[in-house]
This record gives sequence, structure tokens and C-alpha cells, in this order.
Amino acid sequence: MARITELARSTGASVDEIRYLEAKGFIESVRVRVHTRRVREYRESDVQKVKTIIKFRRQGFTWDAAFGKAMKELENPTLF
Repeated sequence: MARITELARSTGASVDEIRYLEAKGFIESVRVRVHTRRVREYRESDVQKVKTIIKFRRQGFTWDAAFGKAMKELENPTLF
């Protein structure tokens, strides 16, 4: 599990981009209580999804197109 800042650092996405992806329903966080605050945590599958979406987004695709391409790539990874 990764918190939002860790997710941003490891994927190259901004915190705002991650929040946008969550608002669009592309990824889902788990809210956990840390002392008196509730923080977002993301599963490893969401980390991979964000990395792939951001890769396509940086290539100029729209958010929806980047999500679609990311899902296809994650379902059928190419062999090298």
C-alpha cells in the first residue's frame, strides 16, 4: 500500500493528477486513520495503473484515452 505522496513520487504524477484519477473512478483509494487524520492509501495494482496512465498521458493522450490504453496494456502486457 502506498500513500498519495508516495504514489506521486513513484509514478511521476502530481498529487492533483492522482486525485483527478480517483474522482474519475480510474483508481480507488482506501481511507485509513492515522492518529487523528484519515489518509488515502493505494493498492499495488493502482500504482501500476497510475504509472501506465501517466505514461500515455505524457505522450499526449486525453485522460480517457490514456486510461483505455493503460487498461489494455495491463490486461495484455507486451513481451520483450
